[in-house]
Amino acid sequence: MNLKNSVKSIVLLITVITLLLVGCKLNDMDDLDNDKIITDNKESNDLEDTTVEKDKDTSKDKDEKEDTTDDKNEDDKDKLLAPDFTLSNGKGDNYTLSDFRGKLVFVNFFTTWCGYCEEEMPDFQKVHENYKDEDVAIIAINVQQDEEISVEEVITWVEERNLTFPVLFDEDGTSTDHYYINGYPTTYVVDKEGYIIGYVNALNEKMLEKLINDYR
Repeated sequence: MNLKNSVKSIVLLITVITLLLVGCKLNDMDDLDNDKIITDNKESNDLEDTTVEKDKDTSKDKDEKEDTTDDKNEDDKDKLLAPDFTLSNGKGDNYTLSDFRGKLVFVNFFTTWCGYCEEEMPDFQKVHENYKDEDVAIIAINVQQDEEISVEEVITWVEERNLTFPVLFDEDGTSTDHYYINGYPTTYVVDKEGYIIGYVNALNEKMLEKLINDYR
């Protein structure tokens, strides 16, 4: 074996060991650049600068009201609206994220080959069963990329695990790109007004309950 082949063998061995250690986490989620998330919605979230001319004879109550409105607009500037999507469940039904306004929504991006994704599904199901008639919703989005199995096979995978919350399919990768997903699982938490609270990786029932108590 010559030196060139030896080097190739060593690089291949290091790559295999790294993949085994990293598992389904394709990249370190701590390295995500939040500024890159949802660039398509940036213009719609930016508020135009306005100049409010106040009359010298304006009453004190009116001034206080305008100050409160200005503060609210400043708060809204700091919020990031979750990009809307309409995706199919593979059975003829479509779901739109904005239809869930008024609920705290967990938007989970997953693949079936990811062990961490599979492990958290029973916990999502428990939360779904506990809150399905209340103001909390679970939406799972299967990413039809990265050597994922077919839609039909994923539907079977879902049915075998008795998952009854909406499982949708991002077949062209648009939603995955809009949410800047580069590791599985990734779950976004969206507040009742449709704004992003944040994102997390693998979850369990206890963590989900804490997030619900904190942001519901």
